[in-house]
Amino acid sequence: MTNSTRELTELEKDALQEIMNIGFGRAAADLAEIINLHVILSVPHIAVLQSDEVIRYVQEEIPDTTDMSMITQFFSGKFSGGSFLVFPHGEGRKLLRIFDGEMSLLGENYDIDILEKETLVEVGNIIIGACVGKIAEMLGDVVTYAPPRFFSQEQIYGTLGNVLNTSDSFAILFKTVFNFEQYNVSGYLFLVSQYSIMPWLKQAIAEFLGPYE
Repeated sequence: MTNSTRELTELEKDALQEIMNIGFGRAAADLAEIINLHVILSVPHIAVLQSDEVIRYVQEEIPDTTDMSMITQFFSGKFSGGSFLVFPHGEGRKLLRIFDGEMSLLGENYDIDILEKETLVEVGNIIIGACVGKIAEMLGDVVTYAPPRFFSQEQIYGTLGNVLNTSDSFAILFKTVFNFEQYNVSGYLFLVSQYSIMPWLKQAIAEFLGPYE
């Protein structure tokens, strides 16, 4: 496979960004129903990284890895791979403050770490499902999902390394910002797949763009 067929053009990246904006709009609506707050999700940045660049990118973007968390979920279809939603230090506790009303119902004996983990898994499941599902839908595909999993800071690099340990993999990065009225929560969503899907992805994007050309 030549370099030109392994890389997305700027137009193709712009198309993916627009698709993700639509997917994030759906995720925002789903989250708003759950927490009864106005939610805005945005995709201010998109990039395509080679597999060996992902961990270095995370280390450069998130210098404070204390209490960093990650939600993973694998998906399969023509568009297949793994999704990794990384929350920097402190972002999980911000989400907990948004769920203050639910926390008060649980009582003082409820383990705050367990609640944070469950909250991140629930939010991550909604965001990943909406975004991956919308990409697949708008590109004419249907995907199925494995259950989401939570990984703590100590497990993140090892998990990413195992998935990315192949020269035939690449990652599409969506740097995301979640606006929950008075709270801004940031995260990094990586979609990791194999270069073998690139011909389908390029063709599907071309068909998506067809009516606009």
